[in-house]
Amino acid sequence: MNEELVKKYLLDIDKLGFDKNLTLNSKEVSKILRITVRRLETWRKENIGPSTKKVGKSYIYTKRDIAVFLANK
Repeated sequence: MNEELVKKYLLDIDKLGFDKNLTLNSKEVSKILRITVRRLETWRKENIGPSTKKVGKSYIYTKRDIAVFLANK
């Protein structure tokens, strides 16, 4: 994994207005990845997208997990 690329993506995510967020919900992640929430849900079920954690009935993502996903894409 290219750590420099991960750092670049983390900065890009912060520039999109998520600099104060540690975790993101599905709607926020879909905006970052420019996909629908439904596609993100499909990816999650098929283990394709970024790593996620289930909290109650919701799924949360860390900015780092999204950056790693983008760097490995």
